[in-house]
Amino acid sequence: MPNRELSLPQQYGRFLVSGALVFLLVFWGLSQFLISSHDAHLDFLAVRLVLKAGIHQPFQTWLQNVETTYLPFFFRQRPLLSCYMISSALAWLSAFLHDTKILRKENML
Repeated sequence: MPNRELSLPQQYGRFLVSGALVFLLVFWGLSQFLISSHDAHLDFLAVRLVLKAGIHQPFQTWLQNVETTYLPFFFRQRPLLSCYMISSALAWLSAFLHDTKILRKENML
């Protein structure tokens, strides 16, 4: 079998893909337990408003609205924030451990 080494962008891509997969699964699982259906509906409507405003408003106005209105709304959503923080920490950790395991297996670390 030929010894095919991955380039740095390919290794970084593998790190990102494994982290994103873990983030999505953990975030989805935690949100099922921590976020009520009413809060999830409000969050979904807020995201839709942010995206619609990004299309219809000038960038300067949109950015000011994001900083003054949308970000404080999301920061007040404690269950959503806790899902995000736990998921991002676990995603980074699992991607790091997975990448380290593969690099050790390939004798590159």
